[in-house]
Amino acid sequence: MKKFLLADDHHVVRSGLGLIIKDEFSNAEIDECSNGSCVWEKVQRTAYDLVILDITMPATDPIRLLKNIFAHRPDQKVMIFTMSNVAIYAKKYLAMGVKGFINKEAEPSEVRLGIAAIVSNRKYLGSDMKHILTWEDADKQAGTPFDRLTSRELEVMNHLVEGKNVSEIADILSLHISTISTHKANIMVKLDVSNVVELIKTVQLFNR
Repeated sequence: MKKFLLADDHHVVRSGLGLIIKDEFSNAEIDECSNGSCVWEKVQRTAYDLVILDITMPATDPIRLLKNIFAHRPDQKVMIFTMSNVAIYAKKYLAMGVKGFINKEAEPSEVRLGIAAIVSNRKYLGSDMKHILTWEDADKQAGTPFDRLTSRELEVMNHLVEGKNVSEIADILSLHISTISTHKANIMVKLDVSNVVELIKTVQLFNR
């Protein structure tokens, strides 16, 4: 019997994923979480065949969560299922140990394919992500300007692009405002932008 953990703050998303999994693995055992604390508690108690994780759940620090998961269970298979810009974030999370990345806009057939691939111990990146896989295989091949950012800086950048201010980001990540301000400053320097408006334009340019 395969065991899955679905972590997303939207019940409808978890339900949809559950249906896809049951269609592929009829006798699957499925647990659900709506935040990172729940995920960490369950992973400590149970060895899952796959954890499907949204990295933008409220009050969740995905970097710390993933580090804790892989420190506790180095072979744990994790698939990121998110609306975040996967092309920008994928390489960092893959380097941490994540096995797959799928955008929430993907067709159910692709989500099913990705789940089956990762459970079978293969990496999987969505159909819009094949160039990222090429970068991974090419090892030293040049990437994007966002590769200069640390995982934490990428996370802060994501919140900035979503319109959150420094104080809000500090609350979400449980960090000091000064720490977030430092990360923001580093992001601006590394991406050669002067403000959040330019940052958003840079991200949008890369997505074209």
